[in-house]
Amino acid sequence: MTQPSPLYQLLEQKLGRPLTEVVAERRGTQTWPEIAQYLTSATDVSVTSETLRNWFRDRITIEVKVA
Repeated sequence: MTQPSPLYQLLEQKLGRPLTEVVAERRGTQTWPEIAQYLTSATDVSVTSETLRNWFRDRITIEVKVA
């Protein structure tokens, strides 16, 4: 992503921290629709799971460790 969209910037402003942090914290245990629902509730700004998937498609990797 070169320049964040106005929606992305608005979400970060309302959250008071980077959207990447919020998504990274939740992505290991929640689906994209669940994260979208959380963001909409936390910010009063509607965001879809498809939008989140598009923004973070190549930016987040999940590492699984088996003990």
